[in-house]
Amino acid sequence: MERRLHTASRALRHAVSNAKSTNHIKRTNHVKPAAPTAPVTKHIYQRAGHVEPGLEIKSLSEIQSSLDERYYSNYLLSSKDWCKHNEINWTSMKDCLNMDLRSLSAKHQQNLQWYIDGKFFDKEKNTFSVAPNRLLDEPLSVGDVVLLRSDPSQLCMCVEVPTDVMNPSYAFATVDGHIKFGMRSMILLRMPSFHNKPVNYLIRQESPYLDNRVGTVKDDPDKTYILPILARLLYTSYVPFEITKAAWSRMATVTKKLELLHRFLQRGSGPWQISIFKLCELVELINLEKCRSSPTNVYVEELFSKVGITSSDLLARQKTSVEDKFDHIDAATFLATYWALVQQQEHNLWGEIHIHRAMLTPISVTILPLKSSHLYYDSVLKKLKRDNYAAVSKFAHHVNSDDLKAARHDFPEINRLLRDYAAGNFHKNGPIVTMVSKLFRKIEEYKSRDITRDLCHALLRKLEPDLNINPLHFNDNLAVPLVSGHTALDGKVCELVSPIQNRNFSKRHDFGNMAVYCIDSEDAHEIDDGISIDVKSPTRFGLHIHIADPVPLFANSVEECPENEVWRIAFARSFTSYLPDRVTPMLPKAFSKAGDLGHDGVPSTTLTFSVDVECRGDGLQVLEDTFQVRKGLVSKFPKVTYKSVDELLNKKRTASQEVRELSAILKVATLLRKRRVEEEDAIVFGEGFNKGLVKLSDNGTNEAPAIEFVDQVETASTVMVSEMMILANTLAGKYFRDKKLPGVFRCYRELNLKDRAQSGYDSLRSMMHSKKLPSVRDITKLSSLLNSSFYTGKPSRHQMIGAPAYLTVTSPLRRFPDLINHLQLHAHLDNTELPFTQSQVDQMIWHIQSRDVVLRKAAQHSASYWTLKYLKSKQEQNPGFSLSVMVTSVPQMGYVRCGVPELSAARGILKLRPDVASHWAIGDTVSNCKIINLDCLDGVMELEMQ
Repeated sequence: MERRLHTASRALRHAVSNAKSTNHIKRTNHVKPAAPTAPVTKHIYQRAGHVEPGLEIKSLSEIQSSLDERYYSNYLLSSKDWCKHNEINWTSMKDCLNMDLRSLSAKHQQNLQWYIDGKFFDKEKNTFSVAPNRLLDEPLSVGDVVLLRSDPSQLCMCVEVPTDVMNPSYAFATVDGHIKFGMRSMILLRMPSFHNKPVNYLIRQESPYLDNRVGTVKDDPDKTYILPILARLLYTSYVPFEITKAAWSRMATVTKKLELLHRFLQRGSGPWQISIFKLCELVELINLEKCRSSPTNVYVEELFSKVGITSSDLLARQKTSVEDKFDHIDAATFLATYWALVQQQEHNLWGEIHIHRAMLTPISVTILPLKSSHLYYDSVLKKLKRDNYAAVSKFAHHVNSDDLKAARHDFPEINRLLRDYAAGNFHKNGPIVTMVSKLFRKIEEYKSRDITRDLCHALLRKLEPDLNINPLHFNDNLAVPLVSGHTALDGKVCELVSPIQNRNFSKRHDFGNMAVYCIDSEDAHEIDDGISIDVKSPTRFGLHIHIADPVPLFANSVEECPENEVWRIAFARSFTSYLPDRVTPMLPKAFSKAGDLGHDGVPSTTLTFSVDVECRGDGLQVLEDTFQVRKGLVSKFPKVTYKSVDELLNKKRTASQEVRELSAILKVATLLRKRRVEEEDAIVFGEGFNKGLVKLSDNGTNEAPAIEFVDQVETASTVMVSEMMILANTLAGKYFRDKKLPGVFRCYRELNLKDRAQSGYDSLRSMMHSKKLPSVRDITKLSSLLNSSFYTGKPSRHQMIGAPAYLTVTSPLRRFPDLINHLQLHAHLDNTELPFTQSQVDQMIWHIQSRDVVLRKAAQHSASYWTLKYLKSKQEQNPGFSLSVMVTSVPQMGYVRCGVPELSAARGILKLRPDVASHWAIGDTVSNCKIINLDCLDGVMELEMQ
């Protein structure tokens, strides 16, 4: 097959004719220039030889032949091989090499659609659909359609998974065939593959023609990668192109719909999160013409009811008018909705878009109040801009003249602007950034400094020296009772409400004088689990894991629990929030105190999970046919903590009954872990995982708390508790699965890896089997190959823990998923109707998932803030202060990401010296690094090698 490049040929003919005429002129010119001296000639030719390419004059036929050969080797041959490896008829497909996606023939359109799964593609409408549950079921794979941070205006396709531990990047292909390498963190939005069968490969290492490479470099200039033209045309470009085109065409309409929906979704009492999939359903359902022709509020409320959003916004029992829920959303609407949300963030309608690290896609967005966010800042900006920013100049004058009282009292809107900026409440907001910049450029003390959240907080502290509140507490996502209207009201409700006092224990199994060991820290906020052991023979033990049972505290019957106001508040919070400087419990203190365990001599209600185990030698068998779950009653609680248990087990004197039972529990726990590792391929990280956790101690003054760091140390007591809780959750998961009970499961899916990346991940299991726990360096090298866990309504495998089905039941005072599972168990044990159907559980999970993402991110940001604040104080005390850091990424443009091994929350960017930039690999330690920039609130730390 010939492909003539006419433009190139004409240019070459013109160049050759000019060269001939020039040679003729030179031959007829008898004037000879003076020859340069030998040293000068040598110098000129040496220099040109390194800079200029070699020049060889060829005939047009030779050039055409060379171009054809290069085209055959670099482009055509790779496509032919790709067809061969993927069982595609080359003869019928080679005509596709010159296709243009913008003007496809009917035949070509049919060829492209042949490989697309009909379940997610409507041929008549030419539309694609996304099933949100597939995001839970499948990790990032080849063929998935993604939106990248580096190219947020068009979709790409994942064309390769990680193949190497030392560069664990994915490969993505744009619509025009460019290959981009990057980590999972680059992904803003993901849609699972629309194709009905996988391909053998999409990209491969290039075999260049005469060393003329046309592929993309990954990490070695001598190794380039290409995407065959046919692979691009038939597989990687069509779907992203069609969805992107459709999304852009819908942007104007989707933007209008979101503006209208925001008016009805927003709550004056404060921000809250909505599932982005529900939002997409609403965007698809709402008809702007009907809104104009009928009472808008009635019409919109009907739509809310249809998708499961009630007037009270967050009810634990999601009642819907139709059982047949949307299980698919339009792909173009999904993308257009995301783009429109980002666009409207500038107008303070929507807050942060929350991306789940396992699903790699947005799952919720924060809805901001109309009056206190959008309208408020719209009026503030207009006021501050008036008369050529006169108010800003006056405020700056007060600060410059040290009249801080006037600056504070005369300009409350500027104080709030600074507070919200420091808290991170503005996203993609150009007007706000511009206003803050103008403000600081007029203040002498700060005019030459970079505009950061730390700088805003510094000015706030200057205006209010007694203000010692962590600025992160004002973040809209966290919604702590201190600053959020509706959560403050919820806090008042929690203070006033009292739990139901139900003393009817007749239907509970009384464990009598059996000792229950509630092993926890001295300062535990809730004690919701305890362990008992019954020694039945030298090799057989009965295990009883007692879990606090708060369900009877809500109502006198299971049916009434979801209607309780405290239940609604617990669902809204979903988890107890643990920050270094603040704990916000999920349940009111009165409920936690009435429901927790550990009060010796006081009868306490439990849900108890019991099973017998057989220990022979270094092996253990769980006798699953002995498993039972009962509503229990316990009252004997020996006073124990992690520290006291470790001290008891380390004593050499004659063992008491207490020590004998604790020793037996430790023996069983050790064998349970061994069994999980050897039989279920569990991975245990041990002490190398959490180093330098932040611990704050109140110094009794109004000053900032003292910052300390503790390592998470694994001891006998921690092994006992963790293994018994894992056993209870695993057995509960199997019970729910076998009985087909709807419940909230916790799942972990391993990433799709290949070659050395898969071998590296498997080395973790090899360490486990050799009884060696991974070091900090091992974990750093492999951290990019680890996924995140998630909640699901399906009894799926937890591959990290090594459980066929993992259903959390052990912390009902701190986790709402556990509380849901307890309520389901109560109804099941009472032989009454289950309070939640599978559909209702699935609906609740999206909110739980969102709160999990929000609170985990808040905890990480808070830990980072206090850690960097500590490093900043060290640097202020000693300007020559230096650190040793561990490399966590591949070097790019002379920089690497890094972390401080002793402080898990201290992460930053290291500038490498040019002479050693290529010598560092993931897991290497770089000594003597100096901090050159710190922004504690943004979590930014920049270092350089000394």
